[in-house]
Amino acid sequence: MKPLKKTFPQYKIQTGFGALQVRTSGFTLTGNVKINTNPETGKISTETASDSALLYLIFCFPIGVYMYMKKEKIKRLENEVIDGIKKILTEN
Repeated sequence: MKPLKKTFPQYKIQTGFGALQVRTSGFTLTGNVKINTNPETGKISTETASDSALLYLIFCFPIGVYMYMKKEKIKRLENEVIDGIKKILTEN
């Protein structure tokens, strides 16, 4: 967690519900990237709210529309987190 905090000082790094998250603030729907790790296989994956945007469109239309409008912002944050993780892994 310390390398993530060093790489992303402008974001909030937190653990909750067994997940490591990079967030733009305390509560945000579009500024959250969940980092999933699997030590057995050595794989790291990311998950964002846009992965479930279709469900929001079906069950809560206004939130789904908002998420689709912010899709570029979410993708930009996810790419920034991926690049930061790659940087951390190459340093070690």
